Amino acid sequence: MMQPKKYIYILLQCIWGLPQTLLGALLFLRYSKAAHTRFRGAVMTFWPRRGGVSLGLFTFVPDEANEPSPEKLSSLAAHEYGHTLQSLMLGPLYLLIVGIVSFLWANLPFFRRLRRERGIPYSRCYTEKWADRLGGA
Repeated sequence: MMQPKKYIYILLQCIWGLPQTLLGALLFLRYSKAAHTRFRGAVMTFWPRRGGVSLGLFTFVPDEANEPSPEKLSSLAAHEYGHTLQSLMLGPLYLLIVGIVSFLWANLPFFRRLRRERGIPYSRCYTEKWADRLGGA
């Protein structure tokens, strides 16, 4: 049985975090055949891609074929959950303040090269450090 706090979490993600939750629901439908579970109230999908994504109520983490280490997967799940808490705090501003910055930090070749060549941790970016702290990663 679900606790009242989880109902509030879901309701807030669907109202206050509507833009990102809608995008997450579309991505969830795209990967509907993938394995899914609940992680602290969020819907976690194991998708066949590298890296994770968090969109409102939905988080996406690599499946076992792409992420062999259980410790790393657990840490990534907690990190992505931290992003769902950012979504609750920022509501419709989440995609602008966190989503775009996180996407660029993770995917732009310039930032990837910068992190690799200078040994800069992924958590150096404020959005990622904040998500780690919130999610307990």
